[in-house]
Amino acid sequence: MHAFTRPWGTQHLSQTEGEGTALVFLNSLGTDLRMWDAVCARLPKEWATLRMDKRGHGLSETAPEGYGIPDLAKDVLAAMDHAGIERAVIVGCSIGGLIAQHIALMAPERVIGLVLSNTAPQLGPAEGWLSRIEAIRSTGMAAMAEGILPRWFGPDFLTHPDAALWRTMLARTDQDGYIATCAAIAGTDITERLGEITQPALVIAGKHDLATPAPVVEALARALPRADFMMFDTTGHLPAIETPNAFAEALVRFVERITA
Repeated sequence: MHAFTRPWGTQHLSQTEGEGTALVFLNSLGTDLRMWDAVCARLPKEWATLRMDKRGHGLSETAPEGYGIPDLAKDVLAAMDHAGIERAVIVGCSIGGLIAQHIALMAPERVIGLVLSNTAPQLGPAEGWLSRIEAIRSTGMAAMAEGILPRWFGPDFLTHPDAALWRTMLARTDQDGYIATCAAIAGTDITERLGEITQPALVIAGKHDLATPAPVVEALARALPRADFMMFDTTGHLPAIETPNAFAEALVRFVERITA
């Protein structure tokens, strides 16, 4: 665990060294880098990994409002520079996947391939995000967190005691950071640019995902020039948390194939 300073503040990083392929993991909205713990524990030991908390999430500082998804992508590229990672497979869930798509467009030479989990080029209409922002300002993060859980997790994981831990994490996310990130999502739609993303991609959906429903994720896979699509039948929005074994297995197969 360490941090480095960006113009907006201090960003929290977690890095493992390795001589093999490098992977960069990007979290969903309202989670921190711990969402990848169980997946990273199942990866080949020679692979290098970099995880980070977005602005206003986890242990990273909250930046002033007024930033967009391209700014979050620049944060990732700066973190890669700090970690000495020239090229990597970018693994992103939800907004993390949206950031990964931006990195592929902004700096294609840095991207070996993409794993895009439960994401899309536009994460719902702007009106929905603006309504969520107003609701949080009115009632706070804790009140919002309870309703988010069924959008995050499939029915199997919702009954698991661990689901409550993730609800607590979401409820404790910095309110200003969460709102600013919602605003960044609201202003983003790169649907028309998907044809420019030519790196190989693995696009993952969850059958019970209410945040980015499977047909939306499948449409992303169809629009990308070199994408494979797979769906987990038991999961919701966060399969890396719900079924880390299956997620890691799919990730390893994909990375080994594109780096062979």
